[in-house]
Amino acid sequence: MTATVSRVFVTGVGIISPAGAGRQAYWDGLSSAAPHFDELPPLYAGMKPGALGACVPESAREAAIAVIKSDAGVKLRMAEVYAAYAATEAIEDAGFLAGDPSLSRSVVCVGTSDGQADALEAIYAGDGDGSSRFSSAGIPSSVAQVVGSAGPAFAVQATCASTNAALSCARDVLVSGMAETAVVVGCDAYSQKNIIGFSSLQAIGPKGCRPFSRDRRFVTPAEGAGALVLQTERSLRQDQHPYAELVAASISNDASHPTTPDPAGVRRCHRRALEEAGLEASHIDVIYAHGTGSRINDEIEGRIFVDDFPHAAVTAVKGTIGHMMGAAGAAGAVAACLTLRHRLVPPTVVDSSEIELDLNLVTGAARPVPNVRYVQNNAFGFGGNNAISIFRRMS
Repeated sequence: MTATVSRVFVTGVGIISPAGAGRQAYWDGLSSAAPHFDELPPLYAGMKPGALGACVPESAREAAIAVIKSDAGVKLRMAEVYAAYAATEAIEDAGFLAGDPSLSRSVVCVGTSDGQADALEAIYAGDGDGSSRFSSAGIPSSVAQVVGSAGPAFAVQATCASTNAALSCARDVLVSGMAETAVVVGCDAYSQKNIIGFSSLQAIGPKGCRPFSRDRRFVTPAEGAGALVLQTERSLRQDQHPYAELVAASISNDASHPTTPDPAGVRRCHRRALEEAGLEASHIDVIYAHGTGSRINDEIEGRIFVDDFPHAAVTAVKGTIGHMMGAAGAAGAVAACLTLRHRLVPPTVVDSSEIELDLNLVTGAARPVPNVRYVQNNAFGFGGNNAISIFRRMS
């Protein structure tokens, strides 16, 4: 007797980003075609002034802190606050209250690149007493607390592909029948280590991220968190209206170079995602590109779009909200679900005359896609980490 493979659905989404707190602020920010960038203060003597970044606005940060409670004497770091806020919005969006019995055995899977780096930075700067939690394991613990889950809770760190890798882990658990519900979060907070690293590589500067533009030059580091509630078909209630079915969440690793993607490896991950979803490239209607705005990354990814996905509408949100590092895949996944809900694709913040390749890149204004059915979300990271998720519109 063959076991029935569980289908997995997205029933709730939440996000905090440089566009503000909440999915409505996020969607409005993406649709505005205006970057949410600010000048970063130099962190060391040799760092050139004027480099741009994308931080969560103070008002959004305060809103997140206001809804998160911690145990007495435990200081939550910003990665935990962002993650818990996004998760809270996502479970409420799915129709749950924190502590709902349906969530008591949920899987909590957090994708992050930097984890609690700011705690270590504080200790190094003499501002911490060593008691603050800095392990990335503290983040899923905090998320599990706000969700009200006593189920498995763990972190996945796969650089900037972390959230899509977390989606893959959670989907595997649900498909296997080990659980019925999962809360997947991608998060990263502002990290001095991160900024210094990009500065030393001369990857940040006074011009913001311009994905797939001829004059692209810099990455724009950002912070924030995004969350998705995943449920199996048998756990859905009649009053729930899922955003999408998660039909694929595939990962691969090139293991060929610390920073430069391997074109063959990136193509292989695309093929693996399509095979997992049972699709051809021609079925993909919209792609949320990784689109970092760097020379090599955009060339490799863009060439795949031209060769294999010529009809898909492509957009890159990092030109609007920056690169949320380990949460980049969460930003794309939440946007993919909102595209399926609104049947719109927000624009990439570049002029159509600047596009380097013959891409079907959405620019200028949001593009209606009334017949959209499949949306793909790309996330790639240092160390050859590749991860792609594909979402299907509900009939």
